[in-house]
Amino acid sequence: MKVCRRISSIIVLGLPVAMALQTSGACAQSQKPARDFTDINLEKFGIKLVQAAKDAKTGFVVGGKNSTALIKGLTEINGGAIDALEKEMRPGAQSKASSEKGFLGAEERLLDVLAEDNRYVVDVEGLTHQEVAKHLHALAAIGSKFNSQEFLYHGRRFKVTGMDRASAGVQLSPFHDDTKANQEAMVHNLDSGKKIEYSLLVPHMIERYGFYEGKGTPYRVEPRKVLEVFDFLKKQTKP
Repeated sequence: MKVCRRISSIIVLGLPVAMALQTSGACAQSQKPARDFTDINLEKFGIKLVQAAKDAKTGFVVGGKNSTALIKGLTEINGGAIDALEKEMRPGAQSKASSEKGFLGAEERLLDVLAEDNRYVVDVEGLTHQEVAKHLHALAAIGSKFNSQEFLYHGRRFKVTGMDRASAGVQLSPFHDDTKANQEAMVHNLDSGKKIEYSLLVPHMIERYGFYEGKGTPYRVEPRKVLEVFDFLKKQTKP
């Protein structure tokens, strides 16, 4: 930017046009176009999306689309009883996969949270949790390689920060599916000014179970805010 301001001064002073053009070329060269990651290959970035699998006992599809009515009637998820999952997700629970501040609020019910978020994402917005999770995975993967650098993604300018930091401990999934994380990403949509922060464990839980964490925990990733940041998704589903 400083080079560009100097160009204007030179032209005003009436120096030869050739010199002005030469300096202008240097300015253009200093502004490299942002790299476009719209067609990112996630596997090359170490992200392998889960294959949908239907539970023969409950009918719940891990990694796939489920009806809100089915979710409200579940007795277990991924082999874990709902009451046991809730207990482990409460703030201050003592287990290998527990979190100090919890995955749910102290009084929240897991199926209520899952059903409400499924109703919004699937029934109202016409999306799938897997679509949402894919973009959260993608932006974190890009940020891990290009932290704090501007890039293009689905026609928007983005920047991801915070990927240069990792916590000392690893957070395990409360669903006991071997997913874990020790990093967080802050995704900035530079065109809209919207941003969202999330643990890298959250996209795995969204992708598999449609779980964005409860409203009673500071780690919740609100679906509405995700769609504000990834506004290209809402434009696909809304006339």
